[in-house]
Amino acid sequence: MKDEEFLKLATLYIEDAIVASELELLNRELANSTDRVRQFNDLRLLVGLINEHGRERGAESKATPRFRPARRTTVILLAALATAATFLLFVDWFGIKSKEGTGVPKIATLAYTSNATWRSGERALGHMFGEGKLHLEVGLARLDFRNGATVTLQGPAEFEILSIGKTSLSSGILTASIPESAIGFQILTPAMDIVDRGTAFGISVGADGETDVGVFEGQVEVSLTDSGNSPQLVREGSAVRSSPKANAIRTVDYSTKRYENAWPVTSGVLQATGLMKFVSPGPDFVPGKYEDSEHILVFPERSQIRLPSDFRVDVTEPGKYIRVRRRDRQLLAAGQMIRSYLLQLNPIGEFPRKEVDEARVIGQITFDRPIIGLIGGTSLLTKTDELLGHPLGEYGENRRGIEPSRSDDSPNSGRDDVTLSRDRRTLSLDLSASSAIDQIRVIVSEQQSETMSQLDFATTSQ
Repeated sequence: MKDEEFLKLATLYIEDAIVASELELLNRELANSTDRVRQFNDLRLLVGLINEHGRERGAESKATPRFRPARRTTVILLAALATAATFLLFVDWFGIKSKEGTGVPKIATLAYTSNATWRSGERALGHMFGEGKLHLEVGLARLDFRNGATVTLQGPAEFEILSIGKTSLSSGILTASIPESAIGFQILTPAMDIVDRGTAFGISVGADGETDVGVFEGQVEVSLTDSGNSPQLVREGSAVRSSPKANAIRTVDYSTKRYENAWPVTSGVLQATGLMKFVSPGPDFVPGKYEDSEHILVFPERSQIRLPSDFRVDVTEPGKYIRVRRRDRQLLAAGQMIRSYLLQLNPIGEFPRKEVDEARVIGQITFDRPIIGLIGGTSLLTKTDELLGHPLGEYGENRRGIEPSRSDDSPNSGRDDVTLSRDRRTLSLDLSASSAIDQIRVIVSEQQSETMSQLDFATTSQ
């Protein structure tokens, strides 16, 4: 796609004048180019700065409407952004900087917080960070980096952004998910240097600098700080520990307990209420190895999957999941980048059909990006295991899926109740499992992570 066409589509998107066919073209361009994501970031920031300048001039107004460029503004903006070089000149001219006021270009965006208190004042969602130190006194805070890395801090924590691919954790707990676009992401601690090799992991640094590293997926390289020694490889399901004055890195028992609050946020689950239980990360914590009569288990399965062809699912629209016939199934368009989760109620042992004491569990889960598809039928679950199932999962040949309600069911029918919220972020479940395993596969838009979650600052910071 030529620069002029991309800039036109980006501008139409910002002024909310884009049509479906144009939006599809824009999404594909962003999905295939990190440079385009950067340019889109900069353009939305430019518009945000224009908006802020306009609000300052009209500060006497009690209510300022959301900035929406007029047609004349669009024409002028498109003309000014006719080439990529001109676009970058605009960025330099306006002096796009991070909101830290350090004069350093933005590197990460505050994507989520929970009960977060900062030492140097509050920060709203969409806040942009450049190079510098961050002190999170309490709570959780997730930072989405421009290169695709996701880092969640758990306070009290002292963290420093050194560059887009290099950070430092002096104390506290951190979990990270690093895609291919950010392989080599580095985190320095008082005891160890950790270099990602395409993975997900957790780091815990105590007040004395003692550092623990647990690898959830993939592998990382670790080496003693300033030692010059060759790094050692730590694979998924393994953990290591060292201290600032130690001369070796030792292997310890793998445990994820200290990361149970931060890891769900890193993996894209912002909240799970009721009797939802987010499963600990690691190769031994996968579908097919659990029986739990009291909780709906949440398993992250696959991420960064691009659909190779049009993909059939049971449900795509918000509302209550009513039993669907084969010919009513919906399609997700090929080329979309997606992530999958499996929600499961698998009671201990088996219950005969219609037994009075069959397990019934209610829960609600909220994701950081839109849910674009649900799969709850046995045949579709089985067909999609290879593409979307956890690579270490043991799905077996048991009867699985959910038994959704019908429009003519009575209130006490005993069928499963699945409802997708209007904003597509929250899924509510009321499940009753007996002889079969209740499972539903949730497909969320990974493309939302690549674009909107990093770009929402243009609206959330206003």
